[in-house]
Amino acid sequence: MAAPHFLELKMRGLILIFLILGTFFKSPTLVYGEEEFKGDYRKLSGIIIPGFASTQLRAWSILDCPYSPLDFNPLDLVWLDTTKLLSAVNCWLKCIMLEPYNQTDHPECKSRPDSGLSAITELDPGYITGPLSSVWKEWVKWCIEFGIEANAIIAVPYDWRLSPSKLEERDLYFHKLKLTFETAHKLRGGPSLVFAHSLGNNVFRYFLEWLKLEVAPKEYMNWLDKHIHAYFAVGSDAHPSVLDVMENTSMECNLPTQLSFTAREVSDGTFFKAIEDYDPDSKRLLHQLQKSYHGDPVVNPLTPWDRPPLKNVFCIYGVDSKTEVGYYFAPSGKPYPDNWIVTDIIYEIEGSLYSRSGNLVEGNPGATSGDETVAYHSLSWCKNWLGPNVNITRTPQTEHDGTDVQVELNVTHDRGADIIPNMTRSPRVKYITYYEDSESIPGRRTAVWELDKVNHRNMVRSPALMRELWLEMWHDINPAAKSKFVTKAKRGPLRNDDCYWDYGKARCAWPEYCEYRYAFGDVHLGQSCRLRDSSADLLLHYI
Repeated sequence: MAAPHFLELKMRGLILIFLILGTFFKSPTLVYGEEEFKGDYRKLSGIIIPGFASTQLRAWSILDCPYSPLDFNPLDLVWLDTTKLLSAVNCWLKCIMLEPYNQTDHPECKSRPDSGLSAITELDPGYITGPLSSVWKEWVKWCIEFGIEANAIIAVPYDWRLSPSKLEERDLYFHKLKLTFETAHKLRGGPSLVFAHSLGNNVFRYFLEWLKLEVAPKEYMNWLDKHIHAYFAVGSDAHPSVLDVMENTSMECNLPTQLSFTAREVSDGTFFKAIEDYDPDSKRLLHQLQKSYHGDPVVNPLTPWDRPPLKNVFCIYGVDSKTEVGYYFAPSGKPYPDNWIVTDIIYEIEGSLYSRSGNLVEGNPGATSGDETVAYHSLSWCKNWLGPNVNITRTPQTEHDGTDVQVELNVTHDRGADIIPNMTRSPRVKYITYYEDSESIPGRRTAVWELDKVNHRNMVRSPALMRELWLEMWHDINPAAKSKFVTKAKRGPLRNDDCYWDYGKARCAWPEYCEYRYAFGDVHLGQSCRLRDSSADLLLHYI
């Protein structure tokens, strides 16, 4: 009787595999333009646009470094090679820096962005430096774990040292990006999902405006609907922040001068022109701003960003972290560019403004603080993309059973004003707050996600964010989905890594999802907690 029992187990295993594959690859219908797309994950592509300093740069020159055994040869890492940065810094600077006025290469060395996923996963690969410089590696790992094919994830690195207009002039970056979308559609048969982080959102915004000049006006919306299904704007600063500039000048009685500027005055250059009264050397900065940004015929990236004309837009950012929002300057007595020094820093913390010296600062703080890099006012600008009625949900970031889920439906939203939910917080819990609107623009969805205590750089490595993105994408193409957005009622483990040992109850946590199953090589109890074999239908909880 042993043989039939063994065959039965093998058949059950095969059935389980088919159930999992069937769950992942069902074929709902998505409509774009005037054609129908029988969509599944095998037809979708993911386009990743990395953020500032998140793309490897490689040498495209031969540079001998005196007094150092480390020279630069073609294809050597420049950004980031910490060994050469520390031991041959003068040589390294020649390869990394651009001429400030024309953004041209140094006469002795030039660098160019690397290509492919390897260019954005780890900036400085190595046993020690790799984990420290990891950017998109965990993101790609999640995609692989959930069965996304290798050619479905496409990185579009760029030279983050250049202004958008120079990216197109030197590298034809936006022409290549357009071809990337069209090639992905031709190869896989469906539209793409765009994942942009930090500065990558400004690059994508520029692409959308540049595209208006490249395709016929009547074809613009058709092109977008055909090639882009959803846009995930991660850590996007959709609006320049309102600034208070404090300068300690050599005026009579040495009294400080306080100047205040609105966001519009920052975007149109008024702020920078005012600085010229105190710093004649700022003319160089004004020239650069006018040439590369304010005078750009495609779009001034310092202006506020309206909702992109895409079917599905998700704006995602971290909140409630100590963030720099202002500075006190004083003359240093040194020549340009070291003619000013920072004497104090203003931070936003938990809805208040404080200086580095600990003093409370008057101003206009947001409802909370930013993500350690970008101010809350700038991050939360994308709430203006939401309509007049918004559904708000707040849940814990970790797996939860639904007992701490709070919901407010049809909350009135006045354009230009922040949306502050009337919800409670446990001081020990990190939450995600979802603002969702699927009614104001027919056939279009807009959502804003705020993640507590997730900083700007680590946003793309947040397990909670990756889980929510996966569930939202899976829900989006599932034909049995009953709601516009994935349910937030409950969150259970999705991967073996989500299972862990509950020492208080002496068992694996989440017993309905996880069980103790030892495998050779496990070194602690938590490693042996794995998803149950019967959990093939766990994704059905999120329809």
